[in-house]
Amino acid sequence: MTESLSIGEAMATPVRVIRRHPLAIFVWGFVIMAYSLAMVALMFGALANLPLTEGAEPPPEMVGQILALQGVSMLLNVGQMALAVIIWAATMRATLTIGRSDRYFFMRVGMDELRLVVVGLALFLGAYVAVIILVMLGFSIGFTLWQISEPAAAIAGFFLTLALIAAVAVAMARLSLIAPATLILKRFAFVEGWKLGKGQTLALLGLLVCTWLIYMVIYFVMAFVVIIALFANGALAGFGQGAVPETLGEMIPAAGALWGVAGVLLIPGSFAYGAVMTLLCAPFVSACRQLLDGAPQDDAAPAMV
Repeated sequence: MTESLSIGEAMATPVRVIRRHPLAIFVWGFVIMAYSLAMVALMFGALANLPLTEGAEPPPEMVGQILALQGVSMLLNVGQMALAVIIWAATMRATLTIGRSDRYFFMRVGMDELRLVVVGLALFLGAYVAVIILVMLGFSIGFTLWQISEPAAAIAGFFLTLALIAAVAVAMARLSLIAPATLILKRFAFVEGWKLGKGQTLALLGLLVCTWLIYMVIYFVMAFVVIIALFANGALAGFGQGAVPETLGEMIPAAGALWGVAGVLLIPGSFAYGAVMTLLCAPFVSACRQLLDGAPQDDAAPAMV
């Protein structure tokens, strides 16, 4: 086990994965984006006739349709999370085997994915409970100070908010190696992942900040491109103008053009989305592997038969 990790090596790993597995990157993004667009189309199509005018009530048959749609929505959300876990594991596999090919783009449905589901749920629930406890503690402190001095309570609230953000960031950094260690070691690695981060908190926090800064830049660039495409194609023409829409479907006058833009952007958007997922995952897989064995995977690994 190495004593430290290289942030530069970890941040370079997503570039290597994208360069060596561009088709897999595209497939990962396409699967998630196509599924999400299908969900939106289903929801919008089912609720297009929902009345929006004041005092209007949906027809009786739509009430049952809305209730059924809620159940379907829950199932679709579960499916979306399952796809996310499958692609999460695929990204880790591709990172650990840079230079090798895979006929299924590193996607599997097996024990690795099941373990990652358990790890993801455990981390999410643990973080959720911890944040609630900290927020309640902060409110208690703030309320107590408010009885003494309002300015002091306001100042304390500001610093407590900063402390909460810092605590969450540090916790995310320390916990970031548990999932990669679980996949690498083929067992639940809560203890191993936590121990790997011992003494590496600042490095992992720096890695987390770097990945999220790059993610935010990519996000805003993609959002800007989408907005320009929508206006250029006239998909939002007439939006917010003219008569007040009576149904949900009338809120977007050029729905056909909107879906046309979505279809055109699906190809480049899929690759960009897959690259973003790789950016958020691969650096921590690289960091975990560095700390476990100190030997970065050779890019020129033999091809998998």
